[in-house]
Amino acid sequence: MKVTIVDIASMASVSPTTVSRALKNDSRITLEVRKRVKTVAQELGYRPNLLARGLVSSRSHAIGYVVDNLSWSFYSELAESVQTAAEEVKYGSYIYSSLKHPENERRGIESLLSRGVDGLLISPTEATENLDVLQNLLAQNFPVVLLGDIEDLEADAVAIDNFIGAHKAMDHLHKLGHRRIAYIGPAENGSVKKQRIGAYHNFIRQHQLDDNLTFCEADDPLYGYRVVREVMRSAWCPTAIFAHNDTLAFGVYRALYEMGYKIPDDVSVVGYDDLPSCEFMYPPLTSIGTSLKDLARLAVGLLMDRIERFNAQLPGVAMSAARQKISLTPKLVVRRSTATPNLFNQ
Repeated sequence: MKVTIVDIASMASVSPTTVSRALKNDSRITLEVRKRVKTVAQELGYRPNLLARGLVSSRSHAIGYVVDNLSWSFYSELAESVQTAAEEVKYGSYIYSSLKHPENERRGIESLLSRGVDGLLISPTEATENLDVLQNLLAQNFPVVLLGDIEDLEADAVAIDNFIGAHKAMDHLHKLGHRRIAYIGPAENGSVKKQRIGAYHNFIRQHQLDDNLTFCEADDPLYGYRVVREVMRSAWCPTAIFAHNDTLAFGVYRALYEMGYKIPDDVSVVGYDDLPSCEFMYPPLTSIGTSLKDLARLAVGLLMDRIERFNAQLPGVAMSAARQKISLTPKLVVRRSTATPNLFNQ
């Protein structure tokens, strides 16, 4: 049986209005009462109806985008592409960065719903504690499209096939003659990381390559720089480096330069995401990528379709269209950061 504000009010010996205000941290309610109400709500397993709290009666012609982390260039570029794609269909957009934290993700969804957005795009943190929030919205057919996929969640999603992309990077380096290929990635273990490192290890096993060159111990952009400073001093240094993303690859470049190594003469480097800045690196960085403009247009287009269906929906009638999961195949963009390994280093 669903727990309501009235149930909480009865158990906490306060009015339903007080409960509502306490759950919103209204300063008119004393700290003691707020704490008591929240404790009772937690004990009863209360889950607020985010859609009912945030949805307004008229369309706002705006969408919300809960982005993963704007400090990473991939997501800042994607957020800009989402804004542009929304403007192309005469929609405004609100951007909220979760900073990879589940609590921020939940707060961002609540904040955007309170603004009355017509639909949500979400680059999910994949946190299990927020699945109930997404399931609540999906159960009410509110327009939600994921940029990325949560395997067990039946939601519309547009995602990049990172396994195929990482395989293309490894195949490129292997065909050039590299046999000691390092992988530098983040410590976090989301689906993107699992696909990319999964393809890396799969390729290593298939071709019986060195399997002791995986480095995934931190999440900051300078991790690539620190790893290279260590690994290139080891007795068994790699002839090629596959970076989990271009931002990590930029750190790899700096470390190799400071240590006196030349790219690609001494070490080949491949990144991932194919950011515009790859062209301005010296030498230009070989990378795996998908057009973020295309990705954003697909996601916004799918969301617009859901918004139209949601607004045309008759009360009590389920939406007929099955939810879609669209997978994009990334491309290998070869530039001048990869070459046949130096015979001396093999």
